[in-house]
Amino acid sequence: MRRALLLGLLTVALIAVGCGDDDTETSTDTSVPTETETETETETEIAEPTSTTAAPTPSELPGERIDIFPYEGTELAVVGVEGDDVLNVRAAPGVEYEVVAELDPLADGVMPTGHNRQLEDGPIWAEIEVDGTTGWASTAFLAHLGEVRDATTELYPDVADRPRGDTMLQLGELVADRVAGFDEPEPDVVVVDGPSVGDLGEITVDVVGFPDDAVLGERLHIFAEPDPGGESFTMRTVESTTLCRRGVSDGLCV
Repeated sequence: MRRALLLGLLTVALIAVGCGDDDTETSTDTSVPTETETETETETEIAEPTSTTAAPTPSELPGERIDIFPYEGTELAVVGVEGDDVLNVRAAPGVEYEVVAELDPLADGVMPTGHNRQLEDGPIWAEIEVDGTTGWASTAFLAHLGEVRDATTELYPDVADRPRGDTMLQLGELVADRVAGFDEPEPDVVVVDGPSVGDLGEITVDVVGFPDDAVLGERLHIFAEPDPGGESFTMRTVESTTLCRRGVSDGLCV
């Protein structure tokens, strides 16, 4: 009788211990996320948000269609875009629409379809074709490439007046400021390529926003000679490309 009682008590104790282990495992999560799970969560947090605005049908496009440049059959180039940036081509005119292509700051040969729309807040967008993709881009960053000329002596008739800068970036800004002059509103100065330094220093700068209905601005390709010691640069030559708003005829803006 006593032996049976003891066996019963022992059995109950063992069952109680087993139940205690099950509760601990259930209530405490000691699992560690795998490397793949951790990377997935991080990528989700830092991923660039995408547009949720659906592309409208042709009859639903925002803004008003206008008969204005750029015209079908012409060629455009990207202008005024920083060298480390791109021009977004979107599914419809407006920054809220999906990006369907990207254009580098020196991209050219961009073909407009002739379909242009002006939005309610003012900007004009052009429908363009890029490597088989049709999309929309702001005309504020598109222009026709006009005449290319050596502007060195035009800007600095006296060799002694050629500017010097501590860096190619500073030198580029000095030359761009001379081209911009004192026009109002003041044109924008944008570094679209470089600076780079080899045997010569090199930088390309767009000066855009001229108060002219034909000429948007100039693209300046600047070369400079490093001074002894390489601590500064003296301008050597400036190649200028005219950036035209409406079109080009024999290299001249129309």
